[in-house]
Amino acid sequence: MRELSFTRHEIFILLFFLLLGISWAGCKEPQKSPAVNFEAHPLYRQYHLSRDEKTIEIGVPTPWATVSHLVEVMKRDEILTKDLRRMGYTVKFYPFLKGDEINYFLKKGALEGAIMGDVPTLKMAAEGSITVFSLFHKGSVSLVSRDVYRVKDLKHKRIAFPSGSIAHFYLLELLKKNGMSLRDIRPVPMDTRDMFEAIEQRKLDALTTFEPMATVYTRLDPRLHTINRSYSTYGFLSMRKDYAARHPRAIQALLEAQFRAVTWLQESDRNISRASRWVAGESAKVMPLPLGNYISVLDSLCAEDLLNNVDVYETVMDREILADDGALRKEFEFLRQEDVIARDKTWNDVRANIDTRLLSRVLKSARPAASRILP
Repeated sequence: MRELSFTRHEIFILLFFLLLGISWAGCKEPQKSPAVNFEAHPLYRQYHLSRDEKTIEIGVPTPWATVSHLVEVMKRDEILTKDLRRMGYTVKFYPFLKGDEINYFLKKGALEGAIMGDVPTLKMAAEGSITVFSLFHKGSVSLVSRDVYRVKDLKHKRIAFPSGSIAHFYLLELLKKNGMSLRDIRPVPMDTRDMFEAIEQRKLDALTTFEPMATVYTRLDPRLHTINRSYSTYGFLSMRKDYAARHPRAIQALLEAQFRAVTWLQESDRNISRASRWVAGESAKVMPLPLGNYISVLDSLCAEDLLNNVDVYETVMDREILADDGALRKEFEFLRQEDVIARDKTWNDVRANIDTRLLSRVLKSARPAASRILP
């Protein structure tokens, strides 16, 4: 084989085009991540997920303001426990870092259900993998920085976001409203729990994530501030499609517990604060941060969400979720344009997998009594 040799001029040309290629690649949209085995994840490999259909295992991104409060109350709801036990079921909730990772376990049949944000829910509904039963929550996400004060100044900045989450969609939408896209920034997909250390070490210029962590980060470091906050994100309770068809009575019991939890939290500030402490304890499993020192932040975010959600369940499902010109349809079309959802999927694919019959039955019944909370 002939030995290759290059002149200094040829080497210069080769290096030039190599650097040009690297530069061009950096300007492209980030490519899809390779397949990941989340069963080997340090957090998830601790989970011993059952294959028993009567054990209802539900994944929830944690911590997630108010969603986590509702889940913690449901865990302790004596009525739910007795209702499920009478039918031969138990329910377990597992904390996850984000919805895309929950979807991984749903697709494998390891989880029966999920409480997730709009983006992972829309993906799975469009694919026909889940049935969506309830709007669980409508809440907020925030954009935080140290040195940037206006959205339009994010150009060329390093911005972290949990890939495939509601915060991911929020960032895409926020950039578009300000005449930009991911091509105009330096996107950094990152788990929420790693963001604070990264921005402290100046590896990031800004971060976006769902509450309460965005606000908690500004308390941990007063130099950080919120640039933008949007009260426009949804959380949904959904079940694996095959499972939902076989276990409607158990799912109705979960929906009833959801609204008992809302009622219990609305009863008093003391109840909210109790739930905030439960949230802090559960979040410690996934977040190496002293969330227990910021109970007042959790309290205020939950109280604000509950106030804004007073009539959300009765009106939003028809007005924003199911309507052909509603907010969720617009979000779906935007995500298709951004290639977050496959372009061959349609809104009808999503709608076909939203079933509000059980929700309507629960909402038309008498206003639920507050949960009887186990010690």
